[in-house]
Amino acid sequence: SPIIKYSADSPIIKYSADSPIIKYSHHSANNNNIANKLLLPTAAKHPRGPKPYSCGVVLFFHIPSTGGASIANWFRKYTNNHPRHVNHNHTFYQKWAVSIGRNGKFHPNQHRTHEAFIHGMDAHIQNLGPNEWRSGQYHLVQPPLNSSEHLWYQWRSTVEAQGCQMINAIMLRDPLNHAMSLYKTINKKNGTREEWMNHLEQPSGTGKWATILDFILYNINGPIGRNPHNATKEQKVRRGIELLQRHFDIVSFNNHAQFKNEVLAYTGWKELGMPHMNVHKKPIQFTKGEVEKLYKLLVRNGDVDFADVVKQRYAGHLSYLSNV
Repeated sequence: SPIIKYSADSPIIKYSADSPIIKYSHHSANNNNIANKLLLPTAAKHPRGPKPYSCGVVLFFHIPSTGGASIANWFRKYTNNHPRHVNHNHTFYQKWAVSIGRNGKFHPNQHRTHEAFIHGMDAHIQNLGPNEWRSGQYHLVQPPLNSSEHLWYQWRSTVEAQGCQMINAIMLRDPLNHAMSLYKTINKKNGTREEWMNHLEQPSGTGKWATILDFILYNINGPIGRNPHNATKEQKVRRGIELLQRHFDIVSFNNHAQFKNEVLAYTGWKELGMPHMNVHKKPIQFTKGEVEKLYKLLVRNGDVDFADVVKQRYAGHLSYLSNV
């Protein structure tokens, strides 16, 4: 087969997954394909006047290999301990861990990282000043959003009770580009090319790499694995969209400039440049057959449908056909 060269350009991180698809009510978002339409999270209860808001917390949901290292380091530029900080009383919170060692096995006691993250996040959002902003990062080995949704309601409620705003933000990426980018971590997880190509062959089970949709639902937690209750592709896609609509104020699809501008619009922070971090500059080679197989598996996993819906709802994809 012909060789396709691919240059990955995102953060180097790791994989796995855990958590059930829980029962949920059918709560769909507005289906209009209108470019730049603002879809406010349905979980938000505090009245929202003109932007920017005076105080709040920005929580960044960091999916591996989406350019998230650049975003996290951009948030750090606003903290008190950064030499170029411009916002007083701004603190940044994170508590995550690598899930899989170089021996290819999951690290033990991952629940302790979950508990530490929750405890730290609970403390991070308390006692906000009337003109104070804080930020944080949700990343690897965190409580899976699919089965810990109550925490997100709780955190937003706590912030809003102080008269401030909770701004949850996420960066997404084309599923095929994302999956190919993850190949660069193969040696860090004692993986093989065959193992990497086949990690989506089964709808459930432990793996070393997580797609966009699987990370949103299950994060990277082992050894339970992704989709432990064998949810269908359709259930996974619906649940993923439901979680975005309920909890996320900023949903960006591979557009870091848009992401930054939306954060600045909510917070009123002075503009600082976003660094370009964790770039993988070496080419990665795939055969035509490998690319075709990977795409078919991503379709079967629900990632392609999920990306299509996200692009239509949050990025105005195909909006020029809305009146046809």
